[in-house]
Amino acid sequence: MRRMAALIVILFGVAATSAWAQDKGTVRFAYLRLGWSATEIIQQEKLLEKRGWKVEWSVIDPIPGLVNAFAAGHADVIDMSTVLAGRMFEQGQKVQIFGVTTGPTTYILVPADSSIRDVPDLKGKKLGAIPGSSAFQEMNAYTRQLYSLDLTKDVALVTGMTPPDLATLIGKGEIDAAVVWHPVVDSLLATRKFRVLTDQDTLWRQSTKRPGEPVMVLYLTSPGFARKHPEALRDINDAQREAVEIWHTRPDVAARAIVAVTRLPREVVDSAMRNTKKMLHGLTDDSVETILTQLRIARQHGTILQSDVWTAPDGARKVRDELFYSPR
Repeated sequence: MRRMAALIVILFGVAATSAWAQDKGTVRFAYLRLGWSATEIIQQEKLLEKRGWKVEWSVIDPIPGLVNAFAAGHADVIDMSTVLAGRMFEQGQKVQIFGVTTGPTTYILVPADSSIRDVPDLKGKKLGAIPGSSAFQEMNAYTRQLYSLDLTKDVALVTGMTPPDLATLIGKGEIDAAVVWHPVVDSLLATRKFRVLTDQDTLWRQSTKRPGEPVMVLYLTSPGFARKHPEALRDINDAQREAVEIWHTRPDVAARAIVAVTRLPREVVDSAMRNTKKMLHGLTDDSVETILTQLRIARQHGTILQSDVWTAPDGARKVRDELFYSPR
């Protein structure tokens, strides 16, 4: 009888916990299929559901589709590249950065037998890129600053819509170089037909002389959602922390999750995971300073950011107050 009573108490406690967990609410979470942010692990391992949230997931291929989904109010939270987050902010979209996900991911690749040996050699060559991507915009800012080479004017720019488009173009020999990022860069390098000309991390260090890595991908929400659901943002950052932990300690689980979302071959995902320099989580003072530095460089030397808020003496305070949200 005592055992039965104890069992009832345990079952009642589990049921109560389950009922409490279901009361947290719904999060509409959209992210890029090839954004490489570990969000794939959060979705496939149900890390937010385990924290009590119902999640309406949307996996989107083209970058403009994700921006438009957020602008139209179809998503509460998205992953987004740093410079495009800045672009959304200066255009008046109500956005707030509340977490970071990924360090440097971007490379310029050339065919293994190419005569291109250094960045200035790209002048006049056919360069494949996604001009609206943060990856391209950051790389262009660095090459303009370091080499006076504008990747929108000094090369023959060939536009793709998605990273696989660029892989196809360079694979067919229709371009001389491509700006690509993990995991597509790894699928190209795996063929041994291509080599790295330079990468985001190298250009960042040359440009800033700063230690640490740039932030490539981060999490965005709206100020309204942040005010109403700070617990959701805390749980997303905590789920990201767990996803990064799984990435490092249970790589097989992480790789299966990424394959399920990206539809890439397992060997490509394994290689991309090994080659990814830094996966991130949370929002620290250092990451805020890094993001501000990236946006300042993008404004000073790039072409996509137009507002002087990134370079004005009092701009940093305004941006800190309005663009960043630290869920505590």
